[in-house]
Amino acid sequence: MKNIFLCVFFTFFFISCEDRKLPDITGDVPYELNIPAYFPKPNIPLDNPLTTNKVALGRMLFYDPILSIDSSLSCASCHKQRFAFADSSAKNRKVSHQLTTRNSMPLFNLVFQDNFFWDGREKSIESATVDALIDEMQFNEAKITLKLAQRSVYRDMFKKVFGNEDYTQTQIAQAISSFIRTMVSHNSRLDKGLKEGNFAKYLSDLEVKGKIIFDNENGDCFHCHGQSNSNLLFTNLRFHNNALDEVVDISGFEDLGLGKITKNPIHNGTFRTPSLRNISYTAPYMHDGRFQTLDEVLNHYSSGLKNSPTADRVNLEHIDHGGVQLTPEEFIQLKAFIKTLDDPEFIQDPKFSNPFK
Repeated sequence: MKNIFLCVFFTFFFISCEDRKLPDITGDVPYELNIPAYFPKPNIPLDNPLTTNKVALGRMLFYDPILSIDSSLSCASCHKQRFAFADSSAKNRKVSHQLTTRNSMPLFNLVFQDNFFWDGREKSIESATVDALIDEMQFNEAKITLKLAQRSVYRDMFKKVFGNEDYTQTQIAQAISSFIRTMVSHNSRLDKGLKEGNFAKYLSDLEVKGKIIFDNENGDCFHCHGQSNSNLLFTNLRFHNNALDEVVDISGFEDLGLGKITKNPIHNGTFRTPSLRNISYTAPYMHDGRFQTLDEVLNHYSSGLKNSPTADRVNLEHIDHGGVQLTPEEFIQLKAFIKTLDDPEFIQDPKFSNPFK
């Protein structure tokens, strides 16, 4: 009831303040991403280049519940900046009041990726945006067009960005996707050590020991999340069954994951490897949000692995022993290192915040 009241309040708040001063979007120019040299090349489609106006428009649309059929939900309802654009709930409510089937993935560093959602069903941020708008928010182009056309700020912005006031699904997805592509997180303590070539300045002895465990077979993390000196996205962007559930039959998974998309049974129960960046902010963890704490996640890989027909035995080499069997000291060290990937500047950066506040 409290969430419904807040949604209604913000809906009327946005409508009543339609003409107040918002970010200046005049003089459209290319938007320059601030990306470290050690990050991969950004994936920006030729038919949707980044521009300052488009990013500003996308930021407004991302935070505005006007895009949902009843003006009750926005993209930010499930992707909150303080949680690194993930959410603190295992599942989220849709406009229909049904729950989503999976945990909301964080949105940072998506500009370097080419598949989206836990099951990889979409291959561009634009198509992923449309997927979410339609599924969670029951987006209806005809009805949304009428709502947007009633607000002068959107009439002006669409005209400046797209040269018209059509408010199409494609335009809306392009603007939101442009804003999401600017969400680059690269100011963790590990990053600062890399940029200055001085880990000792930013990492404690405990954290350095954890880094070593991360990168060797004792922690076994690097197989899916990459070496900490080379894969700075901290995900291989591939799909794995990380031994969450003990299943005897290959069709017995409650959620088929990638298998539902490919229709290939060997993919049943496999999900995309998430980034370990901003781990302190993105709980709960796993595709279904089953783990509430980082300790639970580490306990899973240490001693909680379960066998199934599609379990990734190549990368989870210690599955027959339940996991890597971290010692209490190794557990503390590894946890400490993973938390050095947090980027507090990112979750407070005003250029990603709600423009209506």
